[in-house]
Amino acid sequence: MYKSLCSVVALSLCAIVSAAGCTSESAQGNPLPDSGPGGMPLPQSPACAVASGGGKAQVSAPTLLLTLKDRYEEAWLGSAAVADLDGDGKKEIIAARGGLVVVWKSDGTLAWRYATGQGRIWSSPVVADFVGDRKLEVAVAARDRIFLLDANGQVLPGFPVTWQDELRSLAGGDIDGDGKLDLIASVARSGPTDVVNAFRSDGSKVAGFPPNMTGTSGCATDKLCYLAGCYDQNLAVGDLDGDNKLDLVAPHDNAYASFHKGSGVAFDASAQFKPKKTPGVRYLHDLAEAQRGYATNEETALQAHFTNTAPAIADLDEDGKNEVVMLGSVQNAAQSNRLLGVGLWALRNDASRVTGWESPFHAPQYLSGLWDLGNTNIVAATNQVSIADISAQSPGKELIFAGFDGTIHAVSAQKKELWSFRYTSDPNVLTAGVAVGDLSGDGIPEVVFSSYSTDADKSALYILDAGGNLQQKLALPRRGAMPVPTLADVNGDGTVEIVVSLKDALDKVESVLVYTVAGSATNCLPWPTGRADLLRSGTAPKKS
Repeated sequence: MYKSLCSVVALSLCAIVSAAGCTSESAQGNPLPDSGPGGMPLPQSPACAVASGGGKAQVSAPTLLLTLKDRYEEAWLGSAAVADLDGDGKKEIIAARGGLVVVWKSDGTLAWRYATGQGRIWSSPVVADFVGDRKLEVAVAARDRIFLLDANGQVLPGFPVTWQDELRSLAGGDIDGDGKLDLIASVARSGPTDVVNAFRSDGSKVAGFPPNMTGTSGCATDKLCYLAGCYDQNLAVGDLDGDNKLDLVAPHDNAYASFHKGSGVAFDASAQFKPKKTPGVRYLHDLAEAQRGYATNEETALQAHFTNTAPAIADLDEDGKNEVVMLGSVQNAAQSNRLLGVGLWALRNDASRVTGWESPFHAPQYLSGLWDLGNTNIVAATNQVSIADISAQSPGKELIFAGFDGTIHAVSAQKKELWSFRYTSDPNVLTAGVAVGDLSGDGIPEVVFSSYSTDADKSALYILDAGGNLQQKLALPRRGAMPVPTLADVNGDGTVEIVVSLKDALDKVESVLVYTVAGSATNCLPWPTGRADLLRSGTAPKKS
């Protein structure tokens, strides 16, 4: 299913946010009556380190610290990055705006900008030391090309590299074990055989990639690997088999997902399934039907569809082994009814289901989010889950995600819904997902997200406590912000800022808003940005 996106329509450009700050409000969580327990009491025990000097339960109202200015380019789904690119002790803010990489200094002045000339940058910039020069590089994917830029915005030798159009997923990680970071991409159009590819920091392909075209995956022997496009950040990179080498997860625009080792070899499927390789396992909700590979009644049987699935890798039960977590849309197997909410899956590397997760967690209500919202460059909801320990009272990590029901859900590692918070009843309002970090210093993380809309002046920045109760809400201008916010100490004063890359920009007036939160500290930021970290790995950190 290819998603065509047309030009943005003209909208009112009146700004709600001013330098004096925005209106904030505090309230209890507003539950969706028939889909979850609603806001719960705040957990009393810290889930991670308490800030020096202690903290408080209530989060201070964010205040506007910086208004970052450039041109009129709009953001797609790329979260901003905050990092000291050049090693001078001061951080920069890096954002993808249209087809540009724009970098500001921590005082708000423009450092540099790079125009790819290839059209939009869909996913988040990847920021890391790829070449080993003790400085950081910035990687982005624009249409069919991957760019690697040095700390001053110059293209590095070997780049850009070209693969297929459109590369909507980009992540970094050392997948070939040579001690250097690689760049991994997945593509919206699968082409004849492959959905993922990987490149070294000199632009050459990693051995074994693309895995099917090179014959590395093992799918040619089985002939039961069913591929389709990856339409929205459908990539996670992490260690799935405990060998200290990184592996890949790439769900597709169908009921299947590819799990690959860093060598390109597809993980073997559990013997309970007919296909020999994981890309051939069909994600029917009923385990017996999935083992068989087909449903008894496809009109009534449920299955996943992973079109916009941004997967995650995490040690859910903290036993030292990582699991794969995927949030997919739900449809009947006949695909005649696609508005059946979302399903949350927890899996081993052989596609077998984690104990207690023999069927996915299903949030069945539907308001909006499966489809792009009109011809306005407002895209469908990203089916992504953020994973962090937000409650010391609940064993293991919690899984936090937005459904198709205008609601944020928090589910335990044991597949129990802990709370839900309904942020909208408007089908023209969506969110891309949440960031997680402690904004009050008490060691109990908060949940932070922004909404976006086809309509002006309907969007907001939200902060929920770990019980799903609304702590703060700030209006966002125009059509809000599609990227997940980024939590980071921008100016080096020890407090946390919230970086919001707006969907729309006012030319030379307003592109990115940076809010500071008084009383916050960097003691606990377990999922601080889109796709978990600046490598955009989608992997939750191990418990320290």
